[in-house]
Amino acid sequence: MSKINFYEKEESPIPNYEVKKEISDLTVLFIIASIIYFLIAGSLALVMRIIQSNGLIFINPQQTLGLFYASLTIHGQVMFFGFISMLTVGISYYLISKFSKKTLYSINLAIWSFCFLNSGVIFLLIAGTMFFGAGWYNLMPLTFQPGNDGWNLYSSVIFLMGDVLIGIALMMFCINIIATVLVGNIAAGIQKTELKSEFEEDNNNIQSHEEDNNNIQSHEDIIYKDDKKRDESLTLQYLHPSIRWISVLGISSWFPKKYRLAIPAISIVVIGIFVTAIVQSVGNIGLFIQLFTGFSFLLNPDFQPNWLFTKDAWWFFGHPIVYFTLFAFLGAAYYYIPRYAKKKISYDKWAYRSWPFYFIFTMTVFTHHAFMDMPNPDWLKLIAQTSSLAIVFPSSLTIMTIMLYIFRSKISWNLTSLFMLSGIAGWAFGGFSGTQTGWWGQDVYLHNTLNIVGHIHLTILMGSVLFAMGLIYSVIPSIIKIALNKTLGIIHLLLTLIGGFGISLLFTYLGFAGFIRREAVIPEQFTWSMPLMLFFAITIAGGQIIFAYNLFSTLNKKYKIFSKDNSIFYVAIISTALAGISHILIVSLFMGFESKPSIFLFLSGIFQIFWIVPLVKRWGDIWYLIGVIGNIFLIYLFITIQLDIKFIMFYLVIGFAQISWIVPYLKRKWNRKRLYLGIFASIVLMLLWLFTNAPEKIFGLNAPYDDISLTIEIIQIIFIASTLVIIINKRDNLLTKIFKRTIRKYDR
Repeated sequence: MSKINFYEKEESPIPNYEVKKEISDLTVLFIIASIIYFLIAGSLALVMRIIQSNGLIFINPQQTLGLFYASLTIHGQVMFFGFISMLTVGISYYLISKFSKKTLYSINLAIWSFCFLNSGVIFLLIAGTMFFGAGWYNLMPLTFQPGNDGWNLYSSVIFLMGDVLIGIALMMFCINIIATVLVGNIAAGIQKTELKSEFEEDNNNIQSHEEDNNNIQSHEDIIYKDDKKRDESLTLQYLHPSIRWISVLGISSWFPKKYRLAIPAISIVVIGIFVTAIVQSVGNIGLFIQLFTGFSFLLNPDFQPNWLFTKDAWWFFGHPIVYFTLFAFLGAAYYYIPRYAKKKISYDKWAYRSWPFYFIFTMTVFTHHAFMDMPNPDWLKLIAQTSSLAIVFPSSLTIMTIMLYIFRSKISWNLTSLFMLSGIAGWAFGGFSGTQTGWWGQDVYLHNTLNIVGHIHLTILMGSVLFAMGLIYSVIPSIIKIALNKTLGIIHLLLTLIGGFGISLLFTYLGFAGFIRREAVIPEQFTWSMPLMLFFAITIAGGQIIFAYNLFSTLNKKYKIFSKDNSIFYVAIISTALAGISHILIVSLFMGFESKPSIFLFLSGIFQIFWIVPLVKRWGDIWYLIGVIGNIFLIYLFITIQLDIKFIMFYLVIGFAQISWIVPYLKRKWNRKRLYLGIFASIVLMLLWLFTNAPEKIFGLNAPYDDISLTIEIIQIIFIASTLVIIINKRDNLLTKIFKRTIRKYDR
């Protein structure tokens, strides 16, 4: 009989190895960043659903269509790189250290991978604000065909630069993981427990029918004893390179028992992460080939590359990135599921036997995305089709092995195990639909339909994402020793399952019905599906908002994220980000890039967005003051160039007078006459505002500004004020030091 347990008493079933604090903290940062990007990318999905439901976000229909394709592009890239890849990298750093019982090869490389990955995603978001809409797959030469009512070559360059930074970050991660596993000693030797575990499993199966539920050992005791046995079997040892490669790819699991027991086996979690890194390091070559071709074309328009080869190169990267988000979590599932099922399976050859096939077929399956490109040679398509069908074998082996762990077990149905089991179901459904489109003859009918969108949402959203969420519910309590709220976790799970499976299966059905993908304008015969699609999207969004609240409120108990000291930093960070993005939007949508002022404003926007880094990293007063001075300069330029200085001074004086009126209201010492005077003065100001902003000039005055420009200036003023508060709140701040030095100088 299964047991329901939502972490009230149990600890996360992770080996008793203490991961360095800097790695744990970095993992938390990766998780926080990934959830923020998840919410942003999810918002873009809602934008697409609203537009497809005939909702005009802009008055100009062409701009609304441009927003749709920009959202389509950035949604896909940010979901892959900002959310799920970010999550994969962060959790993998923690798990590889835990299960290999050693620190990372380079913590600095891990930190740089975090910086580069975030920088790349920010560049993607900037390109999205400029209406770049060539698709998440960055299909060249469409990338260089300006359009979309705001999409231009500058946005293309920014998008490509974002992908360059992301590619570098992924390569840093791969190098770090590969070096961690291959260099120095590593925890190994778990294969020695194979015979013992088989004997114990037989005894457990017999005893399970005889024991009463009240006499079952507590989950904490089982975990403690299992961990102790595993710690004894997994010891740090040096492995010869040839032996190490055979072990870390799972090849030794196919050897006869005599030789299998002689080769030290590494934790299945380490193998999953290592195969992830190896496959992606090879796949990254395709990304860099595509980007090199793109930049070569930009620098030399006469350059005529083979665009089909460029597309194939992208998919050589693009298909492994799907498995990049899956393999590390599958390796963890092989460990977590039997632990929660209370099965003492320290070494199971069937858990290891799928990995050599994952390693091979993942890198040969990529051209099934290019079946419709007839110039591709038939032998390449044949390899892709064979690999598409062959990868079913290791996938089925994984699913059956994990399900057998659950069969007739006393599994603890907590949030981690529930999310992981749901992830297996989503991955299985997605894999089945992927096999259909991986068949050459079937792909002809389904390739350009929503069936493909259904496949990717089943595989990623209902597969990888659910695995990742399950791990977050286990890893975060392991790091901070505080569990997430179980009720909110169940609500999160239910809303994600309803919305996720609903929209994914609806995509799949509509694809079979002939609904073309990537279309903003919906054919009349499919309009009935739009309300359903919007409902499922909102349901998913509701679940993720609840999860974000649950996660951040839990982290706040440990790290005091939302303390008063941190809140003012958030105000400064958000204001400088909004100001920078707004400047970029003004240039790209209204001014163009033909003049020097527009280039200046665009670069100012880039620097304002960059100023997030000094605030997040707390670089100090000098950096804060540079940001303040820079924003004051921008406001000064705005006033002197666009506005009548007398007009501005009048409103500044009145504004300060209004602000000073706060004092008597707070002190409550003034009589009614003065309060009436304040009300009368405010009415006069409102009338002046109406007169100076009327369609026709009244009294010869007309305010020479627009709402967008004013909004940007207000945001910059908020940044200046919040940053000055940060500086002044410090006891030994730079301004105080300068003031004291000046006083001493005059005293002398």
